[in-house]
Amino acid sequence: MFILIKSDRISLVKRKDKANIVEQYTDSDVGKRIDIRIRYYPNFIRLVEGFEQSLSFIIKQEKEMKRRSAIGELGVRVQNSHISDPTAREAIDNIMIMEAIKKGDLDSVISELDEDVRILHEMEIRTIRDMKEDFRVLNNTFYYLNPVDSDMLRKYLEGGSHTEQMAYDLNMKPDALRVRIHHIKKTVIEQTSNILIRKYRVEGGIA
Repeated sequence: MFILIKSDRISLVKRKDKANIVEQYTDSDVGKRIDIRIRYYPNFIRLVEGFEQSLSFIIKQEKEMKRRSAIGELGVRVQNSHISDPTAREAIDNIMIMEAIKKGDLDSVISELDEDVRILHEMEIRTIRDMKEDFRVLNNTFYYLNPVDSDMLRKYLEGGSHTEQMAYDLNMKPDALRVRIHHIKKTVIEQTSNILIRKYRVEGGIA
C-alpha cells in the first residue's frame, strides 16, 4: 500500500506487501500476471477499483499540499477556480480526479505535481488499464472451453479454488476433479498467455 508522508509535498512510500495488487502487477511478467488474476479472481475487479479510490485520495491530498505550498503558508487553504465554498470545490475535485482515473488520462488533474510523482501516477494508470483489459482477456478465453468445463472452471475460481465441496456437488472424487481442473486451467492459461504476449509485443513490452 502507499503511506502519505507530510513534507514540502506529499511523498509516496512503497511498502512491499501483498496488499498492493497494482504494484505486484507492475513488477510481473505475463505468466505472473496471469497467476495474479487467477489467485484473486473472485475479487480482482473490486481490488482494482479499491486502488482507484485510494489513488484518487492520494492525488487529491498531493494537489492540496501543492496549493498550500504555492502561497508559502502551509495549512492555509487556497481557493481554486472561483469556487469560494471549500466543500463544493472538494466535491468537484473528487469527481474530476476519479473521472480522469477511469478514463486513464491524468494530464488534466496532475499537471501541477512534481515530475517524479506524475511519472509514478501515470505508471499506475497504465497498470490499472492493463489489469482491466487482461482480466477481460482471461474471461474471454473461457470460450475456448466446452460449456461444462467453462462452468466448472468459473465455479472453481469464484469459490476460492476449493475442490472438496465442488467434488461433492458434482459427484466426483476430489482427485479426479483436481486433475480435470488442472487440464482446464492449462488450456485457459496457454490461450491467455498467447494473446497477452502478442498484446504486449505490440505495445512495446510489459508496462
